[in-house]
Amino acid sequence: MGRKTGRHRKLLIILMVFLSLCVFTGCSSITSLIKANFSGMPFWYYEPDSGAGKGNTGMVAEGIGIAERQAELLAYTNLIAILSDRVGYDLGSEAYRELSVMGTLSDFDLYIEDHHVTTGADGNYHYYLHAVMDKELLDKATSDESKRRTALSEEVVRLVAEGDSFVKTGYELKAVQNYMRAMAAGYESDFISDEYSYDELYPVVYELLQSMNITITNARPSDAVCTVVVSRKGMFASSAVAGAEIMAEYLAVDTRGIEYDDSFVYISDEGGTFTFNSINNSILRTGSIEFSLNLSDELAALEKVAPGEKTQALRDLVASKNVRFDYSKTFRSGSIAVAVIEHDELGYVTGVHEITDYLTEKFISDGAAAAAFYAELDDEDDVIYEFNHSGRRETVMIVIRTGVVDIVRSRLGLSVASVEGLVTVFRCSDEHVLYQSDVLNASSFAETEQEAVSDAFRRLADIAYTLVKAIYV
Repeated sequence: MGRKTGRHRKLLIILMVFLSLCVFTGCSSITSLIKANFSGMPFWYYEPDSGAGKGNTGMVAEGIGIAERQAELLAYTNLIAILSDRVGYDLGSEAYRELSVMGTLSDFDLYIEDHHVTTGADGNYHYYLHAVMDKELLDKATSDESKRRTALSEEVVRLVAEGDSFVKTGYELKAVQNYMRAMAAGYESDFISDEYSYDELYPVVYELLQSMNITITNARPSDAVCTVVVSRKGMFASSAVAGAEIMAEYLAVDTRGIEYDDSFVYISDEGGTFTFNSINNSILRTGSIEFSLNLSDELAALEKVAPGEKTQALRDLVASKNVRFDYSKTFRSGSIAVAVIEHDELGYVTGVHEITDYLTEKFISDGAAAAAFYAELDDEDDVIYEFNHSGRRETVMIVIRTGVVDIVRSRLGLSVASVEGLVTVFRCSDEHVLYQSDVLNASSFAETEQEAVSDAFRRLADIAYTLVKAIYV
Protein backbone atom coordinates (compact mmCIF):
# COMPACT_ATOMS: atom_id res chain seq x y z
CA MET A 1 0.00 0.00 0.00
CA GLY A 2 2.80 2.43 0.97
CA ARG A 3 4.64 1.99 -2.36
CA LYS A 4 1.45 2.59 -4.28
CA THR A 5 0.73 5.75 -2.31
CA GLY A 6 4.28 7.06 -2.92
CA ARG A 7 4.00 6.41 -6.63
CA HIS A 8 0.66 8.16 -6.77
CA ARG A 9 2.15 11.12 -4.89
CA LYS A 10 5.00 11.45 -7.43
CA LEU A 11 2.58 11.28 -10.35
CA LEU A 12 0.40 13.88 -8.68
CA ILE A 13 3.37 16.22 -8.20
CA ILE A 14 4.37 15.83 -11.86
CA LEU A 15 0.79 16.46 -12.95
CA MET A 16 0.55 19.57 -10.78
CA VAL A 17 3.84 20.94 -12.18
CA PHE A 18 2.62 20.29 -15.73
CA LEU A 19 -0.72 22.01 -15.06
CA SER A 20 1.08 24.98 -13.47
CA LEU A 21 3.32 25.37 -16.50
CA CYS A 22 0.27 25.16 -18.75
CA VAL A 23 -1.34 27.98 -16.77
CA PHE A 24 1.69 30.29 -16.76
CA THR A 25 3.26 29.52 -20.17
CA GLY A 26 0.61 27.70 -22.13
CA CYS A 27 0.61 24.08 -23.18
CA SER A 28 2.18 24.94 -26.55
CA SER A 29 5.12 26.50 -24.69
CA ILE A 30 5.50 23.26 -22.72
CA THR A 31 5.73 21.43 -26.01
CA SER A 32 8.35 23.91 -27.18
CA LEU A 33 10.29 23.49 -23.94
CA ILE A 34 10.28 19.74 -24.38
CA LYS A 35 11.38 20.08 -28.03
CA ALA A 36 14.15 22.51 -27.06
CA ASN A 37 15.30 20.17 -24.28
CA PHE A 38 15.59 17.20 -26.61
CA SER A 39 16.88 19.02 -29.75
CA GLY A 40 19.44 21.27 -28.14
CA MET A 41 17.93 24.26 -29.92
CA PRO A 42 17.09 27.43 -27.97
CA PHE A 43 13.50 27.92 -26.82
CA TRP A 44 13.01 30.98 -29.09
CA TYR A 45 13.58 28.75 -32.12
CA TYR A 46 10.15 27.24 -31.42
CA GLU A 47 8.60 30.33 -29.81
CA PRO A 48 9.92 33.45 -31.64
CA ASP A 49 7.78 35.80 -29.54
CA SER A 50 9.27 34.57 -26.29
CA GLY A 51 11.21 37.31 -24.53
CA ALA A 52 10.25 39.82 -27.21
CA GLY A 53 8.62 42.13 -24.71
CA LYS A 54 5.34 44.00 -24.76
CA GLY A 55 4.32 45.36 -28.15
CA ASN A 56 7.06 43.41 -29.92
CA THR A 57 7.12 40.29 -32.06
CA GLY A 58 9.91 37.89 -32.97
CA MET A 59 11.19 36.15 -36.09
CA VAL A 60 13.71 33.38 -36.64
CA ALA A 61 15.98 33.21 -39.68
CA GLU A 62 18.54 30.61 -40.73
CA GLY A 63 21.67 30.60 -42.84
CA ILE A 64 23.81 27.63 -43.89
CA GLY A 65 27.40 28.01 -45.07
CA ILE A 66 30.80 26.39 -45.10
CA ALA A 67 32.07 29.11 -42.73
CA GLU A 68 30.34 30.58 -39.71
CA ARG A 69 30.51 34.16 -41.05
CA GLN A 70 29.07 33.05 -44.36
CA ALA A 71 26.23 31.29 -42.59
CA GLU A 72 25.60 34.42 -40.51
CA LEU A 73 25.35 36.64 -43.58
CA LEU A 74 23.02 34.17 -45.25
CA ALA A 75 20.87 34.26 -42.12
CA TYR A 76 20.59 38.05 -42.52
CA THR A 77 19.60 37.51 -46.17
CA ASN A 78 16.96 35.01 -45.05
CA LEU A 79 15.60 37.46 -42.48
CA ILE A 80 15.31 40.21 -45.12
CA ALA A 81 13.48 37.77 -47.40
CA ILE A 82 11.04 36.78 -44.61
CA LEU A 83 10.35 40.44 -43.77
CA SER A 84 9.96 41.37 -47.47
CA ASP A 85 7.43 38.59 -47.91
CA ARG A 86 5.57 39.75 -44.81
CA VAL A 87 5.26 43.42 -45.80
CA GLY A 88 4.71 42.66 -49.48
CA TYR A 89 7.65 44.47 -51.06
CA ASP A 90 11.42 44.01 -51.41
CA LEU A 91 13.28 45.77 -48.60
CA GLY A 92 16.36 45.89 -50.82
CA SER A 93 20.11 46.08 -50.36
CA GLU A 94 20.04 49.08 -48.00
CA ALA A 95 18.08 47.10 -45.43
CA TYR A 96 20.51 44.17 -45.75
CA ARG A 97 23.48 46.49 -45.33
CA GLU A 98 22.05 48.02 -42.16
CA LEU A 99 21.16 44.63 -40.72
CA SER A 100 24.46 42.91 -41.49
CA VAL A 101 26.57 45.83 -40.23
CA MET A 102 24.52 47.25 -37.35
CA GLY A 103 22.35 44.28 -36.45
CA THR A 104 19.29 46.58 -36.61
CA LEU A 105 16.55 47.76 -38.97
CA SER A 106 15.41 51.22 -37.93
CA ASP A 107 12.19 51.10 -39.98
CA PHE A 108 10.88 48.38 -37.68
CA ASP A 109 12.89 49.08 -34.53
CA LEU A 110 14.34 45.63 -35.17
CA TYR A 111 17.38 44.25 -33.36
CA ILE A 112 19.04 40.85 -33.06
CA GLU A 113 18.13 39.46 -29.63
CA ASP A 114 20.13 36.23 -29.82
CA HIS A 115 21.76 33.74 -32.14
CA HIS A 116 22.58 30.05 -32.14
CA VAL A 117 25.15 28.12 -34.17
CA THR A 118 25.32 24.37 -34.86
CA THR A 119 27.36 22.20 -37.15
CA GLY A 120 25.50 19.77 -39.39
CA ALA A 121 26.49 16.24 -40.35
CA ASP A 122 27.76 17.63 -43.66
CA GLY A 123 30.16 19.94 -41.84
CA ASN A 124 28.25 23.10 -42.75
CA TYR A 125 27.49 25.77 -40.18
CA HIS A 126 23.84 26.42 -39.34
CA TYR A 127 23.39 29.98 -38.06
CA TYR A 128 20.07 30.91 -36.40
CA LEU A 129 19.03 34.49 -35.63
CA HIS A 130 16.36 35.60 -33.21
CA ALA A 131 15.13 39.04 -34.31
CA VAL A 132 12.79 41.19 -32.21
CA MET A 133 10.86 44.13 -33.68
CA ASP A 134 8.01 46.57 -33.02
CA LYS A 135 4.77 44.81 -33.94
CA GLU A 136 2.88 48.04 -34.65
CA LEU A 137 5.54 49.26 -37.11
CA LEU A 138 5.54 45.87 -38.85
CA ASP A 139 1.75 45.84 -39.09
CA LYS A 140 1.74 49.43 -40.40
CA ALA A 141 4.23 48.56 -43.13
CA THR A 142 2.08 45.57 -44.07
CA SER A 143 -1.03 47.80 -44.04
CA ASP A 144 0.68 50.46 -46.17
CA GLU A 145 1.63 47.86 -48.75
CA SER A 146 -1.92 46.57 -48.79
CA LYS A 147 -3.12 50.12 -49.45
CA ARG A 148 -0.51 50.53 -52.20
CA ARG A 149 -1.66 47.34 -53.90
CA THR A 150 -5.29 48.38 -53.69
CA ALA A 151 -4.53 51.82 -55.10
CA LEU A 152 -2.42 50.35 -57.92
CA SER A 153 -5.12 47.80 -58.79
CA GLU A 154 -7.76 50.52 -58.90
CA GLU A 155 -5.52 52.73 -61.06
CA VAL A 156 -4.89 49.92 -63.55
CA VAL A 157 -8.62 49.14 -63.73
CA ARG A 158 -9.36 52.86 -64.27
CA LEU A 159 -6.77 53.18 -67.04
CA VAL A 160 -8.12 50.17 -68.91
CA ALA A 161 -11.78 51.21 -68.49
CA GLU A 162 -10.97 54.71 -69.72
CA GLY A 163 -9.00 53.19 -72.61
CA ASP A 164 -12.00 51.06 -73.59
CA SER A 165 -14.13 54.21 -73.61
CA PHE A 166 -11.58 56.00 -75.83
CA VAL A 167 -11.74 53.17 -78.39
CA LYS A 168 -15.55 53.45 -78.57
CA THR A 169 -15.42 57.21 -79.14
CA GLY A 170 -12.65 57.34 -81.77
CA TYR A 171 -9.73 58.32 -79.53
CA GLU A 172 -7.71 55.18 -80.26
CA LEU A 173 -4.24 56.64 -79.66
CA LYS A 174 -5.33 57.92 -76.24
CA ALA A 175 -6.59 54.37 -75.59
CA VAL A 176 -3.18 52.97 -76.53
CA GLN A 177 -1.50 55.41 -74.13
CA ASN A 178 -3.79 54.25 -71.31
CA TYR A 179 -3.29 50.55 -72.05
CA MET A 180 0.51 50.95 -72.17
CA ARG A 181 0.51 52.83 -68.86
CA ALA A 182 -1.57 50.04 -67.31
CA MET A 183 0.83 47.43 -68.72
CA ALA A 184 3.83 49.17 -67.15
CA ALA A 185 2.14 49.90 -63.82
CA GLY A 186 0.89 46.36 -63.25
CA TYR A 187 3.74 44.40 -64.83
CA GLU A 188 4.41 41.11 -62.96
CA SER A 189 2.16 42.14 -60.07
CA ASP A 190 0.40 38.94 -59.06
CA PHE A 191 -2.38 40.87 -57.31
CA ILE A 192 -3.48 42.48 -60.61
CA SER A 193 -6.33 40.63 -62.34
CA ASP A 194 -5.24 38.67 -65.42
CA GLU A 195 -7.57 40.64 -67.70
CA TYR A 196 -5.53 43.77 -66.98
CA SER A 197 -2.11 42.13 -67.27
CA TYR A 198 0.72 42.91 -69.70
CA ASP A 199 0.11 39.71 -71.66
CA GLU A 200 -3.62 40.40 -72.06
CA LEU A 201 -3.24 44.05 -73.08
CA TYR A 202 -0.22 43.59 -75.38
CA PRO A 203 -2.11 42.15 -78.40
CA VAL A 204 -4.80 44.85 -78.04
CA VAL A 205 -2.15 47.60 -78.16
CA TYR A 206 -0.31 45.97 -81.06
CA GLU A 207 -3.47 45.59 -83.14
CA LEU A 208 -4.54 49.19 -82.56
CA LEU A 209 -1.10 50.51 -83.50
CA GLN A 210 -1.00 48.35 -86.61
CA SER A 211 -4.23 49.90 -87.83
CA MET A 212 -3.10 53.53 -87.40
CA ASN A 213 -1.50 55.73 -90.06
CA ILE A 214 -0.19 59.29 -90.38
CA THR A 215 -0.52 60.99 -93.77
CA ILE A 216 0.38 64.44 -95.17
CA THR A 217 -2.07 66.52 -97.25
CA ASN A 218 -2.31 70.13 -98.46
CA ALA A 219 1.46 70.46 -98.37
CA ARG A 220 2.98 73.91 -98.97
CA PRO A 221 6.76 73.31 -98.90
CA SER A 222 7.59 76.96 -99.61
CA ASP A 223 5.86 77.94 -96.34
CA ALA A 224 6.74 74.78 -94.34
CA VAL A 225 3.00 74.26 -93.80
CA CYS A 226 0.96 71.08 -94.21
CA THR A 227 -2.11 69.25 -92.92
CA VAL A 228 -1.48 66.05 -90.95
CA VAL A 229 -4.16 63.34 -90.90
CA VAL A 230 -4.24 60.56 -88.29
CA SER A 231 -6.52 57.67 -89.23
CA ARG A 232 -7.27 54.08 -88.36
CA LYS A 233 -7.88 51.47 -91.03
CA GLY A 234 -11.06 49.50 -90.45
CA MET A 235 -12.47 46.40 -92.10
CA PHE A 236 -14.33 48.41 -94.76
CA ALA A 237 -13.14 52.02 -94.39
CA SER A 238 -10.74 54.24 -92.50
CA SER A 239 -11.87 56.39 -89.59
CA ALA A 240 -10.41 59.51 -88.00
CA VAL A 241 -8.35 59.24 -84.81
CA ALA A 242 -9.28 62.20 -82.63
CA GLY A 243 -7.17 63.64 -79.83
CA ALA A 244 -4.03 61.94 -81.14
CA GLU A 245 -0.76 63.36 -79.84
CA ILE A 246 1.68 63.70 -82.75
CA MET A 247 5.28 64.73 -82.20
CA ALA A 248 6.78 67.05 -84.81
CA GLU A 249 10.60 67.08 -84.81
CA TYR A 250 12.82 69.36 -86.89
CA LEU A 251 16.05 71.34 -86.90
CA ALA A 252 16.23 75.02 -86.01
CA VAL A 253 19.11 77.48 -85.91
CA ASP A 254 20.03 79.83 -83.08
CA THR A 255 21.27 83.40 -83.34
CA ARG A 256 24.84 82.16 -83.65
CA GLY A 257 23.94 80.08 -86.70
CA ILE A 258 24.23 76.79 -84.80
CA GLU A 259 21.64 74.11 -85.58
CA TYR A 260 19.73 72.41 -82.77
CA ASP A 261 16.92 69.84 -82.43
CA ASP A 262 13.47 71.18 -81.67
CA SER A 263 10.06 69.55 -81.32
CA PHE A 264 6.43 70.25 -80.51
CA VAL A 265 3.42 68.05 -79.79
CA TYR A 266 0.27 68.65 -81.85
CA ILE A 267 -3.15 67.14 -81.13
CA SER A 268 -5.56 66.06 -83.85
CA ASP A 269 -9.09 67.45 -83.89
CA GLU A 270 -12.35 65.49 -84.11
CA GLY A 271 -11.64 64.92 -87.79
CA GLY A 272 -8.23 63.44 -86.99
CA THR A 273 -6.33 66.39 -88.48
CA PHE A 274 -4.21 69.39 -87.53
CA THR A 275 -2.29 72.01 -89.46
CA PHE A 276 1.46 72.11 -88.98
CA ASN A 277 2.85 75.63 -89.00
CA SER A 278 6.01 75.79 -86.93
CA ILE A 279 5.71 77.99 -83.86
CA ASN A 280 9.51 78.34 -83.98
CA ASN A 281 10.36 80.78 -86.75
CA SER A 282 14.02 79.84 -86.38
CA ILE A 283 13.26 76.52 -88.08
CA LEU A 284 15.82 75.81 -90.80
CA ARG A 285 15.01 77.57 -94.06
CA THR A 286 15.28 74.21 -95.86
CA GLY A 287 14.79 70.91 -94.10
CA SER A 288 12.28 68.25 -93.09
CA ILE A 289 9.76 67.62 -90.32
CA GLU A 290 9.36 64.13 -88.86
CA PHE A 291 5.88 63.31 -87.55
CA SER A 292 5.46 60.39 -85.14
CA LEU A 293 2.96 58.93 -82.66
CA ASN A 294 3.84 60.53 -79.31
CA LEU A 295 4.37 57.37 -77.25
CA SER A 296 7.96 57.94 -76.10
CA ASP A 297 7.07 58.16 -72.38
CA GLU A 298 4.88 55.06 -72.50
CA LEU A 299 7.54 53.05 -74.36
CA ALA A 300 10.24 54.19 -71.92
CA ALA A 301 8.09 53.09 -68.97
CA LEU A 302 7.52 49.67 -70.54
CA GLU A 303 11.19 49.22 -71.38
CA LYS A 304 12.10 49.99 -67.78
CA VAL A 305 9.97 47.15 -66.35
CA ALA A 306 9.71 44.80 -69.32
CA PRO A 307 12.75 45.06 -71.59
CA GLY A 308 12.82 42.44 -74.31
CA GLU A 309 11.61 41.45 -77.75
CA LYS A 310 7.91 42.22 -77.22
CA THR A 311 8.46 45.77 -76.03
CA GLN A 312 11.06 46.33 -78.76
CA ALA A 313 8.51 45.08 -81.30
CA LEU A 314 6.13 47.80 -80.09
CA ARG A 315 8.85 50.45 -80.48
CA ASP A 316 9.63 49.24 -84.01
CA LEU A 317 5.93 49.27 -84.91
CA VAL A 318 5.52 52.84 -83.61
CA ALA A 319 8.62 53.95 -85.57
CA SER A 320 7.23 52.40 -88.76
CA LYS A 321 4.33 54.88 -88.63
CA ASN A 322 6.61 57.95 -88.90
CA VAL A 323 6.22 60.21 -91.93
CA ARG A 324 8.47 63.00 -93.22
CA PHE A 325 7.58 66.34 -94.77
CA ASP A 326 10.31 68.07 -96.79
CA TYR A 327 10.15 71.83 -97.22
CA SER A 328 12.11 74.85 -98.45
CA LYS A 329 10.81 78.16 -97.08
CA THR A 330 10.91 81.37 -99.07
CA PHE A 331 11.01 84.84 -97.50
CA ARG A 332 7.50 86.32 -97.48
CA SER A 333 8.86 89.83 -97.29
CA GLY A 334 10.63 89.84 -100.63
CA SER A 335 13.91 91.75 -100.89
CA ILE A 336 15.31 93.42 -97.76
CA ALA A 337 17.36 96.55 -97.18
CA VAL A 338 19.31 96.64 -93.91
CA ALA A 339 20.46 99.79 -92.09
CA VAL A 340 22.01 99.86 -88.61
CA ILE A 341 22.72 103.28 -87.08
CA GLU A 342 25.38 103.04 -84.36
CA HIS A 343 25.80 105.65 -81.61
CA ASP A 344 28.71 106.01 -79.25
CA GLU A 345 28.55 106.55 -75.48
CA LEU A 346 27.93 110.27 -75.93
CA GLY A 347 25.07 109.72 -78.36
CA TYR A 348 26.88 110.66 -81.57
CA VAL A 349 26.45 108.62 -84.77
CA THR A 350 29.70 106.72 -85.30
CA GLY A 351 29.39 106.32 -89.08
CA VAL A 352 30.65 102.73 -88.68
CA HIS A 353 28.84 100.15 -90.84
CA GLU A 354 30.27 96.94 -89.38
CA ILE A 355 26.96 95.79 -87.83
CA THR A 356 25.00 96.70 -90.98
CA ASP A 357 27.24 94.34 -92.96
CA TYR A 358 27.08 91.70 -90.21
CA LEU A 359 23.25 91.64 -90.11
CA THR A 360 22.96 91.74 -93.92
CA GLU A 361 25.19 88.68 -94.21
CA LYS A 362 23.00 86.82 -91.71
CA PHE A 363 19.93 87.36 -93.89
CA ILE A 364 21.81 86.46 -97.08
CA SER A 365 23.14 83.22 -95.54
CA ASP A 366 19.54 82.33 -94.65
CA GLY A 367 18.45 82.64 -98.28
CA ALA A 368 17.07 86.17 -98.28
CA ALA A 369 17.65 88.75 -101.02
CA ALA A 370 19.24 91.31 -98.71
CA ALA A 371 21.51 94.29 -99.24
CA ALA A 372 23.07 96.86 -96.91
CA PHE A 373 22.04 100.51 -96.91
CA TYR A 374 24.55 102.86 -95.30
CA ALA A 375 22.37 105.57 -93.79
CA GLU A 376 23.77 109.02 -93.09
CA LEU A 377 20.82 110.28 -91.01
CA ASP A 378 19.82 109.46 -87.43
CA ASP A 379 16.03 109.13 -87.18
CA GLU A 380 14.22 106.08 -88.60
CA ASP A 381 11.73 108.16 -90.58
CA ASP A 382 14.59 110.16 -92.09
CA VAL A 383 16.39 106.93 -93.02
CA ILE A 384 13.41 105.46 -94.90
CA TYR A 385 12.89 108.83 -96.63
CA GLU A 386 16.57 108.89 -97.61
CA PHE A 387 16.30 105.32 -98.88
CA ASN A 388 13.23 105.98 -101.04
CA HIS A 389 15.04 108.87 -102.70
CA SER A 390 18.19 106.84 -103.35
CA GLY A 391 16.81 104.88 -106.29
CA ARG A 392 16.83 101.58 -104.38
CA ARG A 393 13.84 99.25 -104.87
CA GLU A 394 13.87 96.67 -102.02
CA THR A 395 10.46 95.55 -100.71
CA VAL A 396 11.07 96.15 -97.00
CA MET A 397 13.66 97.97 -94.95
CA ILE A 398 14.95 97.03 -91.51
CA VAL A 399 16.31 99.93 -89.49
CA ILE A 400 18.07 99.39 -86.17
CA ARG A 401 18.99 102.42 -84.09
CA THR A 402 21.43 101.33 -81.41
CA GLY A 403 23.86 102.94 -79.01
CA VAL A 404 26.29 102.38 -76.17
CA VAL A 405 24.72 102.68 -72.72
CA ASP A 406 27.76 102.08 -70.54
CA ILE A 407 31.35 100.86 -70.56
CA VAL A 408 33.06 99.75 -67.35
CA ARG A 409 36.31 98.11 -66.42
CA SER A 410 35.97 94.94 -64.35
CA ARG A 411 38.22 93.94 -61.45
CA LEU A 412 39.68 91.28 -63.73
CA GLY A 413 40.86 93.93 -66.14
CA LEU A 414 38.22 93.26 -68.80
CA SER A 415 36.03 95.87 -70.46
CA VAL A 416 32.26 95.36 -70.18
CA ALA A 417 29.98 97.15 -72.67
CA SER A 418 26.19 97.47 -72.54
CA VAL A 419 24.15 98.57 -75.55
CA GLU A 420 20.46 99.05 -76.36
CA GLY A 421 18.51 99.42 -79.56
CA LEU A 422 15.17 99.67 -81.35
CA VAL A 423 14.13 97.68 -84.45
CA THR A 424 11.72 99.06 -87.07
CA VAL A 425 10.52 97.30 -90.23
CA PHE A 426 9.13 99.52 -93.02
CA ARG A 427 7.24 98.63 -96.18
CA CYS A 428 9.25 100.71 -98.61
CA SER A 429 6.51 101.48 -101.11
CA ASP A 430 4.50 103.64 -98.68
CA GLU A 431 6.88 103.90 -95.66
CA HIS A 432 4.30 102.07 -93.54
CA VAL A 433 5.67 100.63 -90.26
CA LEU A 434 5.12 96.87 -90.33
CA TYR A 435 6.80 96.17 -86.99
CA GLN A 436 8.58 98.01 -84.20
CA SER A 437 10.19 96.31 -81.24
CA ASP A 438 10.49 97.29 -77.61
CA VAL A 439 13.90 98.50 -76.48
CA LEU A 440 16.41 95.64 -76.78
CA ASN A 441 19.47 95.21 -74.57
CA ALA A 442 22.72 93.32 -74.94
CA SER A 443 26.12 93.28 -73.26
CA SER A 444 29.54 91.74 -73.69
CA PHE A 445 33.04 91.79 -72.27
CA ALA A 446 36.45 91.70 -73.94
CA GLU A 447 40.07 92.72 -73.51
CA THR A 448 39.51 96.19 -74.95
CA GLU A 449 36.63 98.67 -74.93
CA GLN A 450 36.32 98.57 -78.72
CA GLU A 451 36.12 94.77 -78.80
CA ALA A 452 33.51 94.76 -76.05
CA VAL A 453 31.38 97.38 -77.84
CA SER A 454 31.61 95.61 -81.22
CA ASP A 455 30.64 92.28 -79.71
CA ALA A 456 27.72 93.82 -77.78
CA PHE A 457 26.42 95.41 -81.02
CA ARG A 458 26.67 92.01 -82.74
CA ARG A 459 24.72 90.37 -79.92
CA LEU A 460 21.99 92.97 -80.21
CA ALA A 461 21.92 92.40 -83.99
CA ASP A 462 21.49 88.66 -83.33
CA ILE A 463 18.47 89.38 -81.12
CA ALA A 464 17.01 91.72 -83.72
CA TYR A 465 17.53 89.13 -86.46
CA THR A 466 15.64 86.49 -84.44
CA LEU A 467 12.78 88.87 -83.65
CA VAL A 468 12.35 90.07 -87.22
CA LYS A 469 12.36 86.52 -88.56
CA ALA A 470 9.78 85.45 -86.00
CA ILE A 471 7.47 88.44 -86.44
CA TYR A 472 7.69 89.21 -90.10
CA VAL A 473 10.07 87.70 -92.63
